[in-house]
Amino acid sequence: HKSKSSGQSTIILSSDNGQKDLTKCIQTQIHRYNMFVETLRNAADFDKEDVSQNKAHHNCRRFFKIKSRRPEVTSIIKNAFSDSLLSSWSADLDGSSQLWNLQWTWGLPKESDFEHLLVFQKVSRFRGTRGLTRKDLLKKNIQRFALVFSAPAAGLDEKSNDSFNIMPLTYALPHEYNSFVSGYSSIQKLCGVKSMNYWIIKPIGMSRGRGISVVSDIDEVSYSQPIVIQRYISDPFLFLGFKFDLRLYVLVTSFAPIEAFIYKEGLARFGSRSYSSRLESLRDNRIHLTNSSIQKEFNGDIDRSHPAYLAGSNGADSKVAISWLWKRLDEIGIDTDSLWEKIIEVCVTALAASGSDIQNQPNSFELFGFDVMFDQQLKCWLIEVNSSPSLTCDSPLDIRVKGGLIRDTIALVNPPTFDRKALEDVCKRRLTQRKTAWNASSIDVLEQDLSEIHVGQIPRKYGEMPGKVGNFQRIAPGSPSFDRLEVLLNLQTSQQSNKMNKRHR
Repeated sequence: HKSKSSGQSTIILSSDNGQKDLTKCIQTQIHRYNMFVETLRNAADFDKEDVSQNKAHHNCRRFFKIKSRRPEVTSIIKNAFSDSLLSSWSADLDGSSQLWNLQWTWGLPKESDFEHLLVFQKVSRFRGTRGLTRKDLLKKNIQRFALVFSAPAAGLDEKSNDSFNIMPLTYALPHEYNSFVSGYSSIQKLCGVKSMNYWIIKPIGMSRGRGISVVSDIDEVSYSQPIVIQRYISDPFLFLGFKFDLRLYVLVTSFAPIEAFIYKEGLARFGSRSYSSRLESLRDNRIHLTNSSIQKEFNGDIDRSHPAYLAGSNGADSKVAISWLWKRLDEIGIDTDSLWEKIIEVCVTALAASGSDIQNQPNSFELFGFDVMFDQQLKCWLIEVNSSPSLTCDSPLDIRVKGGLIRDTIALVNPPTFDRKALEDVCKRRLTQRKTAWNASSIDVLEQDLSEIHVGQIPRKYGEMPGKVGNFQRIAPGSPSFDRLEVLLNLQTSQQSNKMNKRHR
């Protein structure tokens, strides 16, 4: 239904299989409301007399639900909801209740979990994002995307075409083993036998640094199980002599079309030993692998020259706050605004390359962990994208960064209030009404129903700036990087249309 007041399409209950399934959906909502009322009456946290006298208030309260077996996830989400910014929220009364406003889940929900959700209930995961978060599929999607816009096919100059070159040379083994051997040999011939022909091996589908290693000899590459092998960035941009990467957080509130926001705080993750590119140091994970899960066992090796020590309260273990790093880089003449724009361009390109295969899911939002690194020429490289990035808080720095991230995420997503009793009343009436023709009067009735269910509020539509963005910055739509990409996408669509027209002449 397209609302007159907002101009936006609003579907409360939808069905692909006709009137029978729609009737079942309506019956489900009535049953869920009855369960909600019963749970409310039995809840020890609610005064029984208050419940009976203030039904309207409780019917419109916003409830959250946490669905995770990980204690660190439960803890940080509950702490976020206890913040004064989110004081209007209440914990879900019963784990089986389905009339919550927001559900934070760690595992990937089943398709059936979405069957009877109201369109304005929000869940913290998208389905079908493996093309973005699995290393081998991400690499294929970006290569495909780059091929579409490669010169001369798209008429781009060399500089524009290079903007799609955002991942180091990458192969998925064993499928691309022959291509990898050819690429490895070409680099060896081009740079000489003694060159730093280093590669990093990453198991497919694994996270938190598990199974990662750096090799230089092709004989060390095993392809008995699926892996991604990626050209090692052997000339990384260093800070105080240490190698580092950046963990950025990107909140996606919509795919097809893409709507995304990047958090302006994050973590710079350092090696615990100063960088060396010498072959004899290649096995030293303290130097070459910046993943926090790997560096955790070496925290005792950090000395007073390490950035994490120098950062004081802005550092912990082998990490520092990105905001602190930016200030230090500004002091030595590095243009951090330019670095930030490069990061945004990489994130937007990755989302656009992978997002075309992800269906629109109005109930979903998700935080993704983007890992990027700069080389000595200050080119930004995408290392990988993580679903359900770690929310473990081992230090005050983690609590500050990740706690603020979750709080601002919930405030930005901001699922609308809805009146559960009004929803039940509408469902009951429509269940008993005879089917009538779709006319102006029925549209007016639907407008009234929607207004009562939404308590007179209009849900935010795509592209509209959220009321509270906190420390987030919108990168799609509306950012220069996204706008440039959109121009190219429109150009490609236009060229394809012209080719089709010529064929039919």
